[in-house]
Amino acid sequence: MVKRIQIWALLIISALLIPFDAAGYDLESHVADFRLSNGMRWLVVRREQAPVFSGMVMVGTGGVDEVKGKTGLAHMFEHMAFKGTARICTKDWEKERPILEKIEALGAELTRETRSEKPDAARIQEIEKEMAGLRKEAARYQSKNEVWEILMRNGGKGVNAYTSKDVTAYYASLPSSRLGLWAAVTADIVFNPEYRDFYVERSVIAEERRSGIDDNPEGAFVEKLLSSSFKDGGYSWSTIGTESDVMGLTIADAKAFHARNYVPSNMVGVIVGDVNLAEARAIVEREFARYKAGPRPAEPAASRAAEGGVSQSLQFEAAPSVAIAFHKPTLPDPAEYSFDVMTNLLCDGSSSRLKKRLVFDERTAKEIFCDDGFPGSRLPNLFVIWVEPLKGHSAKEVLKAIDEEMARLRDEPVSDEEMARVTKSVTSAIMFALDSNEMFAEELARFQVVFDDWRLLGRYPEKISGITPKDVQSVARKYLVDSNRVIVERKRGR
Repeated sequence: MVKRIQIWALLIISALLIPFDAAGYDLESHVADFRLSNGMRWLVVRREQAPVFSGMVMVGTGGVDEVKGKTGLAHMFEHMAFKGTARICTKDWEKERPILEKIEALGAELTRETRSEKPDAARIQEIEKEMAGLRKEAARYQSKNEVWEILMRNGGKGVNAYTSKDVTAYYASLPSSRLGLWAAVTADIVFNPEYRDFYVERSVIAEERRSGIDDNPEGAFVEKLLSSSFKDGGYSWSTIGTESDVMGLTIADAKAFHARNYVPSNMVGVIVGDVNLAEARAIVEREFARYKAGPRPAEPAASRAAEGGVSQSLQFEAAPSVAIAFHKPTLPDPAEYSFDVMTNLLCDGSSSRLKKRLVFDERTAKEIFCDDGFPGSRLPNLFVIWVEPLKGHSAKEVLKAIDEEMARLRDEPVSDEEMARVTKSVTSAIMFALDSNEMFAEELARFQVVFDDWRLLGRYPEKISGITPKDVQSVARKYLVDSNRVIVERKRGR
């Protein structure tokens, strides 16, 4: 998480134009924080540098909220994001609606038939033909891409959505005068999606999976790492889901998932830019408060850790690679800050311990990378070290060096000089002022949704500065041990 921390700190200072202060960052006084009557939280930051703003609605729902057999469902909403509503992307909703209802019914029947023990090939072909005809008929009443076109015609940039294991987000940047338009369109597509082309997109996602995971060495490697590290739960599978699960999803599944998770109390809206605070509040009250309140869904159970001290392998026609994963907690556990320090200490920059030793001194590795929030941060997760050995050097060779560095962390306190370097790598980034409304809005939303406290964003550099060599050593002794790790090696071949 350290590299993200550097960016977060950077954003705070550049966005608010606040001078660095060792005591912390005056973020809280610059963020207007309020809730609508239905429980939806909003954070608004006014910046007058340019007459533009970035808006984001983040839902506290991602792949971790799915259940086995329905994986990939959260990601489906990313594909549905710009298919429109009963008001957008339609020329005549009253004529389009009954056609879509027929497609929904046929799609459910097609899914049942294709997944039955004895599929009726003739009936499947009949349904597919009928659905194709209905899609053609529905197209007469549709205005495809209208969500994009409305926003882009009004100066929109960066209009998109994404899904992770932890969240789903919808965002765009527009001129300040178009705040009302953005709010109206975003509220409609978030709360009132119509599932146009659902069954077409299902096949599109299955193809994405084949190209991005099944036939991709990196995607396959990550999926193997997840399944090897967790016995079950949302962190044990890829966000895109399995092909079998995706092709079994129905519109009824999507509607049930939306009703359970897309409730105001499970969302955070953020606006950063040249906006009038009172006007912004009135606009979001008008567009978002109209939607019915609902109970916030329960947090999913943590994925159970797989047995530690084991090694797995994956055959793939690609360069060899190895990953070492250690199970770890997430915030509010204070160990998270020590893991951030260790990530920086081991992998960030040419002077970091592992990169200096393996890449520059011994030249046994082509690249090395650490991540201490994989595959997400809402629940206990993994500290992962990825290494790609150079040709002529084995995974065993680099693993021996990594084992020695883990032992060093456990046995020797980090020097004051190295601790100062880690702290400086966070605070020095602040001096370069990265100017981005969008990134700032995203991190405010993420801290509130994932960690339930946006204020922590401003306090993070101070937290890192407070970590001592003793803290790092204690965490390393507890978590960076063989019994708590899983090793996955990618070997060349099929």
